[in-house]
Amino acid sequence: MISKIRICNLALAQLGQAPISSLEQEDEKARRLNLFYEPVRDEVLRTHNWAFAGVSEPLALLEKEADGEGLFTYKYPVEALFIRRVFEPKDSHCALPFKERFRADLHCRVLGISSRAAYAEYTRRITDENLFDPAFVKSFSLALACDLAVALTGDAQLASQILQKYTLSLDEARRSNMTENFLQVPSEDAFSGVR
Repeated sequence: MISKIRICNLALAQLGQAPISSLEQEDEKARRLNLFYEPVRDEVLRTHNWAFAGVSEPLALLEKEADGEGLFTYKYPVEALFIRRVFEPKDSHCALPFKERFRADLHCRVLGISSRAAYAEYTRRITDENLFDPAFVKSFSLALACDLAVALTGDAQLASQILQKYTLSLDEARRSNMTENFLQVPSEDAFSGVR
């Protein structure tokens, strides 16, 4: 069973640092790990189409009329870290172009898409470590170690070595993940009620 503290200790091990027992303990390692953990996790999630983080679902239409560019406005999915592809249910293999922007009047990020019935494939933010793929855990812990290396050890050469390990780990994860099914492409039946 993987946990936040275990991932942090994997990163510390890469740096030759002693493990910590809690992220609430009063020391520099715990403070830095708390600071870096979530941003680094989200960054590594965005780097690849991780099978465990892939979602395919309908987008929420915010405006039923197209704008001056012929685009319909959809809400950007709350959990989405990276929109991989937008498509129509009737032609799920054909990607649609889209524009991402912030709408101040709606107080949210939106997607402009030239379709009234759009779906999106995206990478979502995963906060439950038990859902992480083992290859992701390795890559994430190395990325975390890389970001902490200079601050905790003062050794820029060590940071460079860990960056190389991270790059290789990510390449391996991408190769193995390509053999898995990233997203279950919905069947025609799943879209039968969508117009």
